[in-house]
Amino acid sequence: MKKPYLPFTLPNDKLIDKERLFNKVIQANKEIAIYNEKLKSSKVRPDLLMDLFSLKEALESSKIEGTQATIDEMLEYRSDEKNVTDDIKEVTNYYIALQEGVYGLKILPLSSRLIKNLHKTLLGGGVRGGSKTPGEFRSVQNYIGTQGSNIENASYIPPEPQLVDSFMSNLDEFINENDDINDLIKIALIHAQFETIHPFLDGNGRIGRILIPLYLYNKGFISSANLFVSESLEKDKYKYYDLLNATRFNVTDKEDDEDQYKKDIVAVRKIYSDWIDFFLSACINESNKLIDKIEKINELYNVSMNKSIKIINSNKMRQVIDVIFEFPIFTKNKIKSKMTIPVTTLDNYLRKLVEAKIIYSDGKHRNRKYYFYDLINILR
Repeated sequence: MKKPYLPFTLPNDKLIDKERLFNKVIQANKEIAIYNEKLKSSKVRPDLLMDLFSLKEALESSKIEGTQATIDEMLEYRSDEKNVTDDIKEVTNYYIALQEGVYGLKILPLSSRLIKNLHKTLLGGGVRGGSKTPGEFRSVQNYIGTQGSNIENASYIPPEPQLVDSFMSNLDEFINENDDINDLIKIALIHAQFETIHPFLDGNGRIGRILIPLYLYNKGFISSANLFVSESLEKDKYKYYDLLNATRFNVTDKEDDEDQYKKDIVAVRKIYSDWIDFFLSACINESNKLIDKIEKINELYNVSMNKSIKIINSNKMRQVIDVIFEFPIFTKNKIKSKMTIPVTTLDNYLRKLVEAKIIYSDGKHRNRKYYFYDLINILR
């Protein structure tokens, strides 16, 4: 039977092939910097874009764990907070945990205490995994395997529960230590180490992915917690799993067999570099996608605003368009909750926007919803 794995402690210089990763790191730094500047200079308020991108990240990260919600369903739910499903609850909890992480960093370091708080939020409110001690590190042995597997045929057995606190303390120190390791390489190591420790009974993958934007934001590498890579990880999720699992390598004790130890160090260096290279590629891919989305959303904003003010040139119409970019699926009540506008005026604006085919209505007499498909399609 497999034994629980004993992870490396960090830092560990043997894990990084800086020469191999050099060009990829430069490329990733460049693309992320461009993305940051695009976000900061956006005509659509950056905080609104961040909100939509955060929702998409919550969806993609939860999808890796089997959640089946879609971006349309999440936008529908945000329009009136009705017809909630278990999957929508899970995605919403992830979204809230990410926001809480940003605010939490104002008063706490990025460490076990904050991580436990985020986990409590993630598994709160009766969602799947809610019975597995939310907010507490595990006190029993867990394992990773396919559905129906047991510990004897598990693909991976994390460290014994009595060692979790010790390994998480080491990770806390590594996260908050000032060193010369590139931030992207470091968060790749942090993510791999967190998933290897697997400190919770459930929700480890999602919490591990929340740590990525929180760490980079906390370090000042990005201007807000806005670097999301889960969509790329989800598209290649079996490669993602395989590369993470490969890092759980048992190195021969140097005193037992020095030659084999040297070979193992070469092997583990390649394994970790493969994982970091994959992670950097995800950062590059997602940065490029987000740059493209920002450009398309800004172009759409200009076109939609120009069309709308040709219909009715007023500040109230401009405010309505701003709300629609925040809530691409909405009700009249949603707009009224975001701005002051007479009902008859709003009815007239919405009717004219529907006639101009800028937005579309479901046609219901009660609780009518409106759909801004041009923006929804960019977010899908």
